[in-house]
Amino acid sequence: MSNKQSKQIIIVGAGPGGLATAMRLAHLGYKVQIFEAADRVGGRMRGFNDGAYGFDTGPTILQVPRLYEDLFADSGLKLSDYISFKRLEPNTRICFWDNTQLDLTSDLDAFKTQLAAMRPDLPAAFERWYEEHIRKYDASYDAYLGTPPRSILGYLRLDEILAAIPFRPWESLYQHCWRFFQDDRLVYALSYPSKYLGMHPTLSPSVFSLIPYLEFADGVWHPEGGFRNLAAAMGKAATDLGVTINLQSPIKQVWIENGQTRGIELKEGNKIQADAVVVNADFAHAVKNILPDSVRDRRYTDKKLDHMQFSCSTFMLYLGINKRYEDLPHHQIYLSEHIRRRQKPWLDDSALDETNPSFYVCNPSIIDPGNAPEGHSTLYVLVPIPNTSHNVNWGSKQKSYRDFIINRMHLLGFKDVEKHIVTETCYTAETWVDDYKVHLGAVFNLSHNWNQLGPFRPPIRSHNTKRLYWVGGAVHPGSGLITILESAKSATVFIDKDF
Repeated sequence: MSNKQSKQIIIVGAGPGGLATAMRLAHLGYKVQIFEAADRVGGRMRGFNDGAYGFDTGPTILQVPRLYEDLFADSGLKLSDYISFKRLEPNTRICFWDNTQLDLTSDLDAFKTQLAAMRPDLPAAFERWYEEHIRKYDASYDAYLGTPPRSILGYLRLDEILAAIPFRPWESLYQHCWRFFQDDRLVYALSYPSKYLGMHPTLSPSVFSLIPYLEFADGVWHPEGGFRNLAAAMGKAATDLGVTINLQSPIKQVWIENGQTRGIELKEGNKIQADAVVVNADFAHAVKNILPDSVRDRRYTDKKLDHMQFSCSTFMLYLGINKRYEDLPHHQIYLSEHIRRRQKPWLDDSALDETNPSFYVCNPSIIDPGNAPEGHSTLYVLVPIPNTSHNVNWGSKQKSYRDFIINRMHLLGFKDVEKHIVTETCYTAETWVDDYKVHLGAVFNLSHNWNQLGPFRPPIRSHNTKRLYWVGGAVHPGSGLITILESAKSATVFIDKDF
């Protein structure tokens, strides 16, 4: 028996980060167990069924499919044996405050044709932007996102600094896009994804312009059967590799003695030994609830967590509809005039927008009809809202806000939705706290401002407890499926080095 085969690794949480870490470790020969509180794998990606309708609950946008191919290949498996992806066209439709619209698409000629109708010089500006991002990707993806995090001094490499300077990393994402386009519609169309990193585009570092570039370059995809099926596929792959997945098995705490991880203690009281523990739970919730107070890192006390910047939450509607919207694309975003405001509360989502919020709708049944009865469909509606630190009274607001959002869906072409609703589920910030154990309901985790990037994010390898590791959206490189998969790869590197 090799040294690895004698090592027991426990992973707390079967979200995508936990599943990816389990797959990689099992392939390397470690004995891996996952303990998951819910009745299925996936974390926020686990989805749910409501009668004959199936819903994804968390991510709905799949970018950079090669990361999934690499995960399965690195684990000795073939992705296509477990799940297939469908490419979307367009990637996303953006509808603007002035009643114009723009289809973001990987058909660059078609995209430039749209830009020419907006302003004659925009196609050439886009070509310059795109060519810069080919170089930016080559210079920064592997150096920053695709490798384990380093110390602060580790990022002060002269060659990397010189390579970054031409891309003006000191700019905000808004400033970066404005420098190329000088049209607020295109600027916000390309920079709006920063909202899902917890920031307004005028506050987000410009490094995140790589997100729209990757969508142009590699497309946007949908896993057949939905993201809940992607989670199930990763769970099946993990079990095929020998991982034991224990569902409905909440833990009480990580078992730590004398600065060394010993295993976990289950809610029911049993202790299970392990040589290392990987926590794939919401970071702030886990620090506050499943780490013994005596071993908490002094950088993450309750007081210090209260002073960290967390993302907005989301108001969600999951609708089963007795009709199809075949003429509308899979992903649509309505950007209201309020996205252009640069003062609170619009800047930081510190108050509920009850007059003109931006919102997103996913219409997956047009390419994945199996999630609803024939002729029916599901709709996934997302509205950025304050997290629970801002004290919105959802007990009194939920019904009126639901009606308000339903009545706005015509702005994206979804007419008469109310008449066709068969099933309906609503989430508020409090749902994310209560049902998914997300700190403050901040579904996009810690914001990605400069003092919460790279070495300033929580560590993958614990600084003060041996053999304790973290994966997920709070650690480097950040929130989102791309970065969570990278954190899982980095965690595997650290664990393998430590053994």
